[in-house]
Amino acid sequence: MPEYAPPVGIDAACPNQLEGPYAPPRGIDLLCENLVSTTYDKLSADNIRIFKDRLLDMTGCLFGGAIVPEDQFLADLLRRWGGIEEAPLFARAGRLPMPSAVMLNSITARANDFGNMFFHVLGDRIASHCGETLIPMGLTLADVYPTSGEAFIANNIAAEDLTARILYTLPMRWPTDMLMVSSAAAALASRYYRLDAAKTKVALTYAATNATDPGNSYYDYCQEFKYHNGASAQMGIMACELARGGWQGFADPYFGHWALVTMQVKDGSPLPALYEKAFEGLGQVWYTEESFKRGPGGIPTTAAAKCGAGVRARILDDRGELRPADIRRVRVFRSSNMRFNYYANPFSRRNHTNALFSYQFAACCALLHGAVKVGLVQTPAIQADTSLVELAENSSMEVFDCEAGKSMMKVVVEMKDGAVYEDIQDYGGSMHDYPSREFLLQKFWGQFNAFGKLPRSVGEKIVELAGKIETLSDMREYTQLLTLS
Repeated sequence: MPEYAPPVGIDAACPNQLEGPYAPPRGIDLLCENLVSTTYDKLSADNIRIFKDRLLDMTGCLFGGAIVPEDQFLADLLRRWGGIEEAPLFARAGRLPMPSAVMLNSITARANDFGNMFFHVLGDRIASHCGETLIPMGLTLADVYPTSGEAFIANNIAAEDLTARILYTLPMRWPTDMLMVSSAAAALASRYYRLDAAKTKVALTYAATNATDPGNSYYDYCQEFKYHNGASAQMGIMACELARGGWQGFADPYFGHWALVTMQVKDGSPLPALYEKAFEGLGQVWYTEESFKRGPGGIPTTAAAKCGAGVRARILDDRGELRPADIRRVRVFRSSNMRFNYYANPFSRRNHTNALFSYQFAACCALLHGAVKVGLVQTPAIQADTSLVELAENSSMEVFDCEAGKSMMKVVVEMKDGAVYEDIQDYGGSMHDYPSREFLLQKFWGQFNAFGKLPRSVGEKIVELAGKIETLSDMREYTQLLTLS
């Protein structure tokens, strides 16, 4: 059995010819044709409703991300390098060349890992990390290229649908999904560049072959987890410039010979098992991300934070106050059917990135403060909060057995007087329950206020316009609210 799939036939010289309506390269051609032909009127009411919620969500993340101290040098660096003042810098002043602007805006949006993610394709929930690049990138492009609100929505959703369908075919979807972000960025940019389907496939060639992923950044608490978003956005712009400039591309950058997806098929088949199914409903159904992070540090910390907040509520109901000095220890549990990953590592570095990806920090932060907020996960705030650091560093990460078929998290807090309080939460449900309007507004205002450099009236206008973005004739009515004069 070969290590990789045999070459897919896309010319007469290749012995492995495939047949069928989606035989490569016809499949990717259809995806590109659908990408360029998608219009607002074809989208569902749910597509539009969810996207508008995500727009407000990611706009808040631009403001929350702009407060991260470790990232401030990037804006100074890119300004020093300079160039034409072409595209806006959100939550900052000034303009930079498009590649620099989309990079910085995407890094800023991902900075606290607080955005939205997860495609839901043909019944499968698939980890994905596109929105934290595509929405800030789309806003940047829409400020430069005259764009209506309807076109802005259609551009983003068309790019996500192409990405989601390719991602659905992957034999191993996570963390390989990270490799698809540059493709999503190129798909989005191709709509603003008005590339036809053939040139769009050329752009996708360079995006796919120059894909980047965060590698081991989560385990090693490295900022590559967000640089990846910026580099992917920048690659999306460059890919479209290469296509527009006349360079050639692959016959199929995903399902052809030595292509991004087929190189991962190792069962001897020429194509992944779900290849043909990925085309179901093409041109009739559009897939987008639809899960929202409840706190900084990604969706997996949601249940741990809810447990911490639940224990806090019990202690306050019982005692009327919560004093850190009264707590003997905090025990955080994951159910035995959950795999060990970087979130389960001890909290030990007392910095922003370690706090983002730690069950123990999330549980202890919510226990002491009621929630995990962007202001609380910044390195200076962590190092100043001695009670939180002590609790998190001395907490334990343990395993327990729960009801079959479920994944759960539990937090147990033992008090020095012998009292014990606990809370348990459904891990999966906590990640994907659709948020209330109240939550989305609280999340936006929490980050807008943490940023603190714009008057409340601007925030109110952002909330108003995000809710009716499809009515705008020029997206600059919205994007101009996101910058500092």
